[in-house]
Amino acid sequence: MRKALTMFGAAFVLAAGSFLATMLTSPPTTVAGPRGAIDVYSIDVGVPQALPEFEHQYRRHTGVLDTLP
Repeated sequence: MRKALTMFGAAFVLAAGSFLATMLTSPPTTVAGPRGAIDVYSIDVGVPQALPEFEHQYRRHTGVLDTLP
């Protein structure tokens, strides 16, 4: 029983040591952002050009955006 416990302890120390050595020498890296860039031209192409002005559609300074009749 004592030999099995000693072997288990030795295996645990070996595994923990190798894990810590790996983390200290080459830690894992993460990517915090997307890999590709945003294509600004494709965003600009889909925008409609003949939109009505905001003042023509809604009343101003009422606190609520009520549409005009």
